[in-house]
Amino acid sequence: MPNMNEGRITAVIPAYNEANHINRVLDPLCLIPQLSEIIVVDDGSVDDTAAIVRAYREADERIQLISLSQNVGKGGAIMTGIQASSSDLLVLLDADLIDLRPSHILTLVQPVQERRCAMTLGIFKNGRHQTNLSHRYFYFLSGQRCLRWSAFSHAATFHDTRWGIEMAFNLTAWQRGLRVQQVPWEGVSHTMRLEKMRGLRKYWTYVEMWADIGKFLLAQGIRPSVENGRAARWKRPLTPGPINLSD
Repeated sequence: MPNMNEGRITAVIPAYNEANHINRVLDPLCLIPQLSEIIVVDDGSVDDTAAIVRAYREADERIQLISLSQNVGKGGAIMTGIQASSSDLLVLLDADLIDLRPSHILTLVQPVQERRCAMTLGIFKNGRHQTNLSHRYFYFLSGQRCLRWSAFSHAATFHDTRWGIEMAFNLTAWQRGLRVQQVPWEGVSHTMRLEKMRGLRKYWTYVEMWADIGKFLLAQGIRPSVENGRAARWKRPLTPGPINLSD
């Protein structure tokens, strides 16, 4: 567990083969003096992601690079960054964001910093149609978050969740009755996997993502059930009340 410091804010960015995109995230982060640390976890990349982060490190000593020898998945990479942090207030960001501005980060942090909620979700609006649509219907999978780690740190391990890490945070908040707030991010989008990859592999990654999410939910005792031969409903274990999502 990190040595928490109430006044510090750490950004954690998991990155896998993001050499062509990560500058669009690091540039605005370097303009935010409120950030104490910017931790990039290179999750076994085979491109120049690590070299680019090292170059940024030369200009901004807040940047830390953690290079993993093999790919451990998004959940493991995020947890590696969290464990290296000295902050209780964490900003989690994907490495492929487009048109991110410092103001987006500050609006994401403010509700958590002021203790109005335990976690915020950055929701794309008026960016690109495909990503707008994704965040409209699957907002709960947003990788752009701010959270107070002390509210989540006692939950079961997040390390092995891979693509299920966002659902793990959601479920922990739901189980503990923690308040979660959506924060609109005007004009922001990200580079989709369909744009990054070639061949059938780019489609298979979506299958892997939903498989990881399903595996995590089943491990937590949350499972679909069919009643009277009709559409499946999700059964949940008995836990405290639902996540309170507010716009």
